[in-house]
Amino acid sequence: MIDFIKYSKIYFVIAILITLASIISLFYFGLNLGMDFKGGTSIKVEYEAKAPAIESVKNNLKVENYQIQNLGEKGFILKINTKDISASEFSAIVKDMELEGTKIIDSELETISPVVGAELKQKTIVVVVCALIAMLLYIAFAFRKVSKPVSSFQYGIVSTLMLFHDVLIPLGLLAFLGAYYGVQFTIPIVTAILAIIGYSINNNVVVFDRIRENLHLNRKIGYREVVNISLNQIYVRCIQTSLTTLFVLIALYFYFIGEEDIQFFSLAASVGIIAGAFSSIFLASPILAKWVERKEV
Repeated sequence: MIDFIKYSKIYFVIAILITLASIISLFYFGLNLGMDFKGGTSIKVEYEAKAPAIESVKNNLKVENYQIQNLGEKGFILKINTKDISASEFSAIVKDMELEGTKIIDSELETISPVVGAELKQKTIVVVVCALIAMLLYIAFAFRKVSKPVSSFQYGIVSTLMLFHDVLIPLGLLAFLGAYYGVQFTIPIVTAILAIIGYSINNNVVVFDRIRENLHLNRKIGYREVVNISLNQIYVRCIQTSLTTLFVLIALYFYFIGEEDIQFFSLAASVGIIAGAFSSIFLASPILAKWVERKEV
């Protein structure tokens, strides 16, 4: 029997330090918003035969602040943060992408307005906030008949705090990577953040539900002991579930080397899942236990 509550102060200190570092990174560096949010230019090219290696094309490009990914087996889509590209610049970029031994048979230029990007950014914020509020209300409703000494809204509040923890850590890392390595915040990363929210709340619900069951089965012992029993019964399941998902994400990351959208989706989701596994086992329930102890003093 592992005493999870005994070392909870250590877990709390680790979580606070990492979360503070992530917040500082976000405020100091900011997210390097991609073309999806700031507007820019999209160039699609199609080759006569199979497209060359994506790394070879990158090495030949003379533009900055861009993303490139495969478009089927015979093409690429190049996203550039520059909003206005002249016809001569467009021709030069296409020429740079036409490596020796290859022939581009079709190219297309498309401009995304910054107004569209700003609207998309606003919608993204609304979606994330609505998801967080929905999770809080869901937890409060699902645990409305939970036994004392913890109310359903306390479960909801702690779950929401854990969601912020799980989301802030990958965002802080992305802000750092954006400042030093040019990693851009794009729609696939927003998808990863939403996936982290759903995954995190799932782990918390599993743990909290086991606590609820054990509160009914062990009425003569304290809440701290119930939390320890529940965590010992469920932590292996949480770790195994997280690992199986991580294996898939790691495979995606290394299989799609060069396709930055997929790689950074995998990276953000992986960091968020690790943070979520840590918070659901070592933070959420111990916080509730400490909350109860303070009330009883």
